[in-house]
Amino acid sequence: MKAFKIIPGWAAVAAGVLLASAVAMAAPESESEPAKKSGLSELNADSMEYNMKTGQMTATGNVVIHYDGGVATGAAATYNTKTSSGALTGGVVADKGDMHLDCDRIEFVSKTQMVAIGNVHGRKQDKQVVGPRVEYDSGEEYARMPEGGTLSTKDGSFTADYIEGWSKEERAKGVGNAHIVSPPKDFEGGGDEAEYFGKENGKLVLTGNAWAIQGNNMLKSGRMTVYLSERDKAETVADENEEEQK
Repeated sequence: MKAFKIIPGWAAVAAGVLLASAVAMAAPESESEPAKKSGLSELNADSMEYNMKTGQMTATGNVVIHYDGGVATGAAATYNTKTSSGALTGGVVADKGDMHLDCDRIEFVSKTQMVAIGNVHGRKQDKQVVGPRVEYDSGEEYARMPEGGTLSTKDGSFTADYIEGWSKEERAKGVGNAHIVSPPKDFEGGGDEAEYFGKENGKLVLTGNAWAIQGNNMLKSGRMTVYLSERDKAETVADENEEEQK
């Protein structure tokens, strides 16, 4: 049985769909070397303006951008080569390989920081991210959903009011009404907070009104640890728990 990686998997999705959508990474710094300077292979729009002095680019109407093997579309795009900031807005749809993203707007805060805003729905293979806002820093390999959302894979789903994750550490945390469901593991649980440690045998720590359902049993505890990796079913250890028969 493969490890249950619902939480670290979402970080890869968030990273992937945002990077695939980073189609305005740079506008041409000179008219003679647009592709060499920017990596931008093609930009189409009904109307485009570029100020070489300020570095400001504006494209409006049926914007289609090809960048690094990815394609993104929207109603308008802005980008500043000097500040590495900008946005792609208006029914954004982005694809790169097996990654897909729909949202209302993508903001480029810096060369490494991007934000997808409004009805965000990202997908990579069986992994999905759904929420109102996803922020990602490629330099830190860090992503967060400050307004909450749902992460899902074929192994189950994870929901919380606030979610953040660190890809390098294979660690993620959900705060506020955390809820995890895994049918393959015969597990459902939740609490005020949930933290996942992928490098520690798939350890999931539930704290604050923690609860878990396995088979015909319900466990309740102030703090609960669940191991979700190489076992057919989740292994749950609760401190000072109250066990109830369903």
